[in-house]
Amino acid sequence: MEDHSTAGTRTPEALVLGGSYAGLVAAAALTANRWNVRLVERSIVPDRTGGGVVIQPRMMDYLRSRGIGIRSIIGVPARTRKIFHADGTILRMPETAAAYTSWDILLRELERAVEPHRIERGLALNDILHGGVTGEVELSDGTTVKADLVVAADGIGSLARRLLLPGIEPTYAGYVAWRGMVRETEIPRKTVERFRDSFCSHSGRNTHMLLYEVPGENGSVEPGERRINWVWYENVTDQDELREILTDSSGAVHRSTVPRGMVPNATLTRMRGTAGSDLCREFATVIHSTGTPFVQTINDLLVPKLVFGRTVLIGDAASLIRPHIGSGTAKAVDDAIQLAHALSEANGNDPSCLAAWEHTRLDDHAGLLEYSRTRAQRLNLGSADSSGSTG
Repeated sequence: MEDHSTAGTRTPEALVLGGSYAGLVAAAALTANRWNVRLVERSIVPDRTGGGVVIQPRMMDYLRSRGIGIRSIIGVPARTRKIFHADGTILRMPETAAAYTSWDILLRELERAVEPHRIERGLALNDILHGGVTGEVELSDGTTVKADLVVAADGIGSLARRLLLPGIEPTYAGYVAWRGMVRETEIPRKTVERFRDSFCSHSGRNTHMLLYEVPGENGSVEPGERRINWVWYENVTDQDELREILTDSSGAVHRSTVPRGMVPNATLTRMRGTAGSDLCREFATVIHSTGTPFVQTINDLLVPKLVFGRTVLIGDAASLIRPHIGSGTAKAVDDAIQLAHALSEANGNDPSCLAAWEHTRLDDHAGLLEYSRTRAQRLNLGSADSSGSTG
């Protein structure tokens, strides 16, 4: 990495592994604190399969306060929470989230904030040298890189985590999440109007679904130009059935996610049939209108360590929290921003300042994991002890 020495001082350097949400927020936050950041991302084409996400105001406030020019991320406000019953009746309640946006819009804005020249695509981690203590890694092109800080944000299947904590793997929680996004114009107008400006949910026997509006592909929030993002949780305890769900259209079996466009037609037909029998009519209509849903397993993971000398784990590379409490993006933001803040408070690249960060974040992860398990149990989803594994 480049040497940015001036007047006897050297700009600390960070290597961020992974260009999804946690990695981009970490790169932006470190850049805001005057670190020289290099981010490497395995995928050549940006992965936009995430779907919808709640906007995190504290992320934008933090970056703006440190001179990173991030625009107001476009979102659709959810003014009401609507709980749909099987007979079509609705219970209305106040909604606390400010607004919802989509991964494609959010990640494009974060990439702009990080600055494109700092992001290198088609390049990934190959090995972590010396247990992470020295900040040296080998990349997939065979080069060895040394940085003052290596931030591993390489997601649920994190190679960094497997290298640093061998034998520690995510545990399958007993259910999957089907996810999708569909234009409002592809759904009957009367159905769309029932969802307007609301966070909507429906619970059935051992199933739960939620949906909300997000901006259109072009960023429009005008009614009729929006999209509806949805997630449907389905209990799948039989391992043969799980393997079938995780098998893509080419016959390959995935560890945790079958991406959008790769779910076989036979699997989609079975899923849509189940939706028609288990969900209320409006929610089943949304699923049937979605051309390319994708599926993910729900997993638990709480790692015992986050700091390995000059290498740290953040986001889904660190701990996995079930999504029912809306903590996924918030946890990633807190991991990244508090990391940058701890390093800023230390006035440099002294790794000893990371001990307090690690202690605080591990406590937070443990509390979130327990809360999310309790929430899932109330929804009759999965198993409380998370027995079984997708590995």
